[in-house]
Amino acid sequence: MSVTLSGSLPADDRNGIARIAAALVDNPESAHLIVALVDCTKITTKVESGDVVPTARIRAIEGFEGHTADAKELRRLLRRAYERRTGRVELPLEMEKAFDDIDGRTDA
Repeated sequence: MSVTLSGSLPADDRNGIARIAAALVDNPESAHLIVALVDCTKITTKVESGDVVPTARIRAIEGFEGHTADAKELRRLLRRAYERRTGRVELPLEMEKAFDDIDGRTDA
């Protein structure tokens, strides 16, 4: 199943992506970390295939600076979620933290 994303962001204080605006301009080729809270605004059924496609709306969004403790933890959680979804083997969070402490890693 696929999901489409509504093109608009919240227009009030729930839009925290501006926090990383300078980083996006300074490093446009780099990946930047955001966390978004979404809901479904509509569901489209494709008549030919019967596929049902939800459209997600961003209800709240926050940007995270690259090397903060929060960003580091969120990258770790993102990596673990990806590994679970794709079936790849993963280390327990405690083991990953130990390796991060040893080699000084800050990114996924």
